[in-house]
Amino acid sequence: MGPVSQRRRRAAIPVMVLCAALSGCASPPRPAASDRAIALYREGRAPAGAPALRRAGPGARPGGAASAAPLAMTVEDAVAWARDHSAELAAQNARAEAAAAQVEAEDHLENPELRITNIELQRIREREPRVSTALRFPVTRPGEVDANVAEARVDEAKALADAREIEIALEADVRSLFDEVLLFDAEIEAADAVAEARRSLATWMKGQLAAARTTAVDEAMTELTAVDAEQDGVDLRAQRSAALAALLSRMGLDPAVPVRLLGAPKSAWPPPELPTEEQAVELALKRRPEIELAAAQGDAADAALHAERAARWPWLSFVEVGYDFRRENDLGLGWTFGLGIELPLFDTHRPAVAAADAARKAEQRSLGAAVELVTREVRTSLAEAQATRALVTELRRRMTPAAERAGAEAQRAIEGRNVDVGRALEVDERRVRLELRLLRFVRRYWTAVGELRHAVGGRLPAEAGDHHRKAESRRDPQQ
Repeated sequence: MGPVSQRRRRAAIPVMVLCAALSGCASPPRPAASDRAIALYREGRAPAGAPALRRAGPGARPGGAASAAPLAMTVEDAVAWARDHSAELAAQNARAEAAAAQVEAEDHLENPELRITNIELQRIREREPRVSTALRFPVTRPGEVDANVAEARVDEAKALADAREIEIALEADVRSLFDEVLLFDAEIEAADAVAEARRSLATWMKGQLAAARTTAVDEAMTELTAVDAEQDGVDLRAQRSAALAALLSRMGLDPAVPVRLLGAPKSAWPPPELPTEEQAVELALKRRPEIELAAAQGDAADAALHAERAARWPWLSFVEVGYDFRRENDLGLGWTFGLGIELPLFDTHRPAVAAADAARKAEQRSLGAAVELVTREVRTSLAEAQATRALVTELRRRMTPAAERAGAEAQRAIEGRNVDVGRALEVDERRVRLELRLLRFVRRYWTAVGELRHAVGGRLPAEAGDHHRKAESRRDPQQ
């Protein structure tokens, strides 16, 4: 290898090192947004059904006999699980944490400035250097830092309000879907009773037709009503399956995970007591995010007003301490001092103070408007729930004794093989059909309760369960 080749090789080494360093500093190419979204979706599918399988017991494996047991959960378990596994809520909580960190970042004074001046080349050439150094401290006006912190707290309150709104909607959806599944269980049971009563009547009509005591048209009509009742049960089961799938999806679980919902039957009456208007409104004012946001905005407007009022007076803009290095100065006598004072001569800040005062009054009124809005929503939802509760109570008061008497008389006629057996079967079928219709009004009540939960920002005081309990998925011991 010749001298020229060696020089080229030695010259290429620094270039290669530089290229390697630049390649290490450069950011790697990022995949497309759709690819990242698909990757997150695939990662989310794996743990979606895994928690239920891993709870089977020590040494249990997916696919074994224990993994087929349904996952038993209460409504509090479902709410806690949904809250802990909501990607939307986690993202908003992260934004709230970032906003809280920004509040800490705003609570500070400005850094001092080191100034080096009077560096003259001519004096350096003549060997008489002169350098002036100074440390300048900016002086913050009273209330300026507090105003910045209050403004940052508004951003934090907005982020927390968004997170709380997501949490309230999530909890309300989970509780409503949980109630809906339990309601479907009660309606399916009632629909099965109706179908069974109509099948009994259809069987009796076949016997009457064989004995030439009725017509084929009457027998066909009875058979048709029995088939129609069975279709009602099929439709209710399909709706229950859809509601359960929606509940599991809202919780972040795979809809294919077998579950068993634990809770008091929604057809049981009377349900837990509703809160009074005062209790419901005060509970909503403690939970609803609009109140905290309006209060934070009012505090920020108040702090801004104080800062604008302080700007109307003369104030130090900076304080400076320095030292002048030059040969003619005696040792230790080169200290210099300076300061600046802002004089509000041309801008007296009077319009700014008036604007800040108007903004504070507006924000104070906004808090009252938020209280009025929350109160109106709670009153409307509570009135709907109370009216529906009174309606169901009155219907049950009137229908229950008549239904019990009709059921007893029908059973007595059927067991006695009286001539009124056909009529008794019709009475029994109408009785169970009346119970199914009553469940429709019960559904209206629990729908109104769901709206009331959303208005107050969570579960009602009379509802059982610990709101702060973590999600604990449990295996059904009876399975």
